Formats: sequence, C-alpha cells, structure tokens
Amino acid sequence: MKKSALIFLLTVFVCVLTVMTASADFKDDFTDTDHAANGWRERLLFGMPGTEYLFPEEGKLSIHMPDYNTALYLLNENTDAADSTVELTVDHVFSRHAEVGLICRYHEDGWYELRAALSGQYAGSFILYRYDEALKAEGKNPFVSLHPEMLRYYTKDIKIGRNAQNTFKMICEEDEIRILINGKEQASPWNGKFAADVWTDGLSGFSVWSEKPYALAQIDALNFRAFFEEE
Repeated sequence: MKKSALIFLLTVFVCVLTVMTASADFKDDFTDTDHAANGWRERLLFGMPGTEYLFPEEGKLSIHMPDYNTALYLLNENTDAADSTVELTVDHVFSRHAEVGLICRYHEDGWYELRAALSGQYAGSFILYRYDEALKAEGKNPFVSLHPEMLRYYTKDIKIGRNAQNTFKMICEEDEIRILINGKEQASPWNGKFAADVWTDGLSGFSVWSEKPYALAQIDALNFRAFFEEE
C-alpha cells in the first residue's frame, strides 16, 4: 500500500472516531431571561402547585421559596447523556433552612442527586443519593443513599451564610460519581468515588429545597454547565 493511501485511511479513521465521540458543552449564565427557550423545564417534587418560584433577571435565575416545604427541580432538555459532568454556581441570598441539589441521569424512573445544605440544621454538609420512582410507587423511601455508612458528609468546603457563593460539580462517569465543592474533591471510603450502577443516562439539572419552620429562601443560580459525550 502506498504511503499516501495509508495516510488517507488513517485520516478517515480518526475523523470517524472523532465524530463518534464528539463532545457537547451546554452552558447557561442566565443572561437570557427566557429560561424555557434555553431548554429548562420545571418539576415540583413537593410543594404548592401554581406558585411562582422563578424570577429571571439578566445574569441570574432567582429562585424564591415560600414558607412551606418545597422541592423544585429544573431539568435541561439539551443535556440528555450517559456520562456527564454537571456544574452549578449559586448565590445563597438568604434562607434559614435551604439546600441546593445537582442532578445527572434524570429520566422517568429516577436520577442521581448531590444535595448540599447551605443553612439550617445540616448546614455545611451534603448527601448523595439515587431517587427511585418504583420505590415511591411501592410506598417505600425513594431516596437511596450512595453512602449508607454515613448519614451525611460534613465539609468545610461549603461556604455558609448570607450571600455566600458556592460552585458544585458532579462527575457521572460509567458506574461511579465524583463530587467537587468549590474545586475541592470530596472523598468517600472508595477513593473519592461513589458507586452509581443503576441509572445509565438522562438529563442534567439542579434543584432547590426549603423546609419549615423557616422555609422562606432566595437562591440565585449564576452559572450552569453540563459537559458530555455525544454519539
């Protein structure tokens, strides 16, 4: 085979391989106030239906939580993937008992979620779990911990207090999840990785939680990013 023909075949192979593993990078800095046009949809896990929660402004999506137990989810239709890296930066404007969640592999059967407490009884801690709709249908607890050996992980890397900004990152790759908070990897007994071998693909997004008796809260989402491979 001639050298020129060999080079051509190698070039074609590399191009095909690149297409098969092309990367996608969805970013939203919320400068566009039409969040629905950017692929966002809401799901109220629990709370008061019909309440207005989202107040978009240029450069942020402000989430206002009323004075009752609420869990609001925001999922992005542009992020459907198997392996993904999800990152969210938030400004904790005020709250007495609020948490922020980061989600990967969301679909109708369930999802994985990192949830970090910014205030309240568990301030400065996080939990990581699998949500399972089948367990809910059976009347069981749908929140399945990925670290059953510990109820919560406490870390000094979460900034607490009014107007504290935090960046949370969740890397969902194959059957493992890694967590970084403000650039610092959070370790588990398994070398910083948590087993995640049930859900294989789905959307990415984030959530905001507030609980009574001091449920009033305002959390501003400043930046969201999902990086993943496209076939």
